[in-house]
Amino acid sequence: MLSVADRQQGFFDAAWCSELLPEESVYALLAEHGDRMVRDEDFAECYSECQGRPSIPPSLLARVLLLAYRDGLSDERAMEAVRFDLRWKIALDLPIDHRGFHPTSLVRFRARLLLHGKERLVFERSLELASELGLLQGSAEQIVDSTPMLGAAAVQDTAVLVRAAVRELLDAVDGTDKDVAGELRSGLQFDYSKPRVKPEGDWQEKDSRTRLLAEVATDAARALHAVETDAELIAAEEVAEAARLLREVIGQEFEVGDDEVPRVRRGRRRQIVSAHDPQMRHGRKTPAKQFTGYKLHAAGATETPILTAISLSPGNEHDGHHAGALVDQQSESSRPKRVIGDTAYGNVEARELLERRSVQVLAPVHSTSPKDGTIAKERFVIDLQTDTVTCPEGQTTPIYKPRANRRTTTGERVARFAREHCEPCPLRPRCAPGGQRDIRIRRREDLRQAALRALSDPAEREHLNRTRPRIERLLGLIVHRYHGRKSRYVGARKSTLQAAWTAVLVNLHPIGAALRAQAA
Repeated sequence: MLSVADRQQGFFDAAWCSELLPEESVYALLAEHGDRMVRDEDFAECYSECQGRPSIPPSLLARVLLLAYRDGLSDERAMEAVRFDLRWKIALDLPIDHRGFHPTSLVRFRARLLLHGKERLVFERSLELASELGLLQGSAEQIVDSTPMLGAAAVQDTAVLVRAAVRELLDAVDGTDKDVAGELRSGLQFDYSKPRVKPEGDWQEKDSRTRLLAEVATDAARALHAVETDAELIAAEEVAEAARLLREVIGQEFEVGDDEVPRVRRGRRRQIVSAHDPQMRHGRKTPAKQFTGYKLHAAGATETPILTAISLSPGNEHDGHHAGALVDQQSESSRPKRVIGDTAYGNVEARELLERRSVQVLAPVHSTSPKDGTIAKERFVIDLQTDTVTCPEGQTTPIYKPRANRRTTTGERVARFAREHCEPCPLRPRCAPGGQRDIRIRRREDLRQAALRALSDPAEREHLNRTRPRIERLLGLIVHRYHGRKSRYVGARKSTLQAAWTAVLVNLHPIGAALRAQAA
């Protein structure tokens, strides 16, 4: 049952010591304006109106969670801070002798938020407060970028991955029917009470390892077949989800030859790397920087250091493909007319996604300079009105439509310069070393040409170079100051909750400054 915070100040309240706090600290901000950030009534849907014991006021737990993310504390250490740290007691408006709460209070609070879809509530409240203070006024431009977020689950090798997926299936069956789960366990070759412990055998010797992996795969397939042939059992949602995971893991890791013996796939590309967090992926921010986990995508205002949208994706997905999701998060009145980003947001696919949302893009375009050093496509003048291409030496050729019997799925066209034009040309060694030059015209070449025209304007290029780094500083606060580089939790939704609440801490900096200026 929902309880609300008591605002009556008592003799032993820590608020009497509020003068000890630095005026610009987050503790002073929450102590004075915390009720404008989080209100108990905002969480009413998460609690029963008339049943159950009175809850801890959700606004209080929300502030505890914010401070825990700020200081990088676990649930247990956060509750120790509630009990012993005077700054926390002042920020939470608690008596000095308050003993704190049990750490599982935060676990249950996060579960309520996820169950009722309220994981972004406090982030949205921060945007509302920023709008009230005039920090956000229908932003015409926003900056977008992403950063890696390391997963909390360990990367598992083939044997442990399959065994852990079987254990997930057994636990799901156990939650549905314990008797059936017992029969299923007794019919398997291996014990799955400790999935990280591999079956006994010589795992260092190649032939022995191959045989053991085949037995692991066969036993997993046996468990999967037993569950999938039971119509009543597979109808349960948790069982069906665990069976889908196990089926995907087996198919990813093994292939069956003519002798029907499962063998590890050669040259396989692993998608699922952990049965405990099947949503995280291997990814790379640059060719030299690889990671395992998620990508945290963010959008920020250009005029004020406010994060306006936050989302998470598997680590192997392209940055630019999530710019549309950042725009969709925002209300119609606050969506940007243009976004600014790095090269990841400058490709045609990302521009097309944003074009559907009537959003323009200011971002660098990938260079088409060939590796052999020949003259880049950007040096050619492409006129889509007349369907012609003009080379740096002034020769013009038409853009040919694909033949009916050679249509491409990408919709590309080609402009081919005649050999008699290329062979006598002084630029031939750097332009057409083969004696003839082809220029590929993409399906949405108009978007690329519009981007190049925008970047040719010195003012626009200077605006891009000056503005884009601001989002990197905001992401740096999430990653370094508020410990957001690594996820605390397993699963994309829980990690998104962490990212959204950490983004609130970033937004509190300009919000606090505006509130202090308002009170002055």
